[in-house]
Amino acid sequence: MPQNRPATSNGGVIALILVGGAFATGVAALFMTVRSYATPAMLGFRTSPAYFLIACLFAGLVVGTAVLPTRPRGPLAPILAGLSAYVAMEVGGRIGMILGLTLSAQGMPSGEFLTAVLKPVFGRYQAFELLALVAAAGLAGLRVLTAKTGGASQPWNAGAPGGPFGAPGRPPSYQQPFPGGGQGPVPGGPQGAPPPHGGA
Repeated sequence: MPQNRPATSNGGVIALILVGGAFATGVAALFMTVRSYATPAMLGFRTSPAYFLIACLFAGLVVGTAVLPTRPRGPLAPILAGLSAYVAMEVGGRIGMILGLTLSAQGMPSGEFLTAVLKPVFGRYQAFELLALVAAAGLAGLRVLTAKTGGASQPWNAGAPGGPFGAPGRPPSYQQPFPGGGQGPVPGGPQGAPPPHGGA
């Protein structure tokens, strides 16, 4: 009979979420580097909100995918995955913006620019980053639900040898017991030789 895998410890879930967050930070940095690089190629698309939303979706899916190999329990995994994806977009986006402009100018940006980029603000694009949070938390929450409902099924062949009714498909035996020593004749059986002359 198949056995249930034990639930993954909180430490294991947190470790994988942190790994997924690190990869998601790299994904966000790559997207924002391409977005900030000074080139006319696909400039309209790279600077559009749609491009930014795609980056947020990819970052969220990367974090959520890191939870799939685990069997988490409770709300810890979705909450941490969502927060990790949001932080990945915040950190990776700033790193990518600095890298893109640095590569374009072939030199380090000014201190004022770095201060402006690193200053925490909340605007339209920070609201867009909530998509990363929703994607990661949703995927992790789905994994929690599937881990909860994925129990082992009960065996159907309860009548196998050792069960109360013998092997399935084999009719029970109704043979009469052979009378042993000290037992009388079997009821309904022959009662001995008939008397001579019909009992006369």
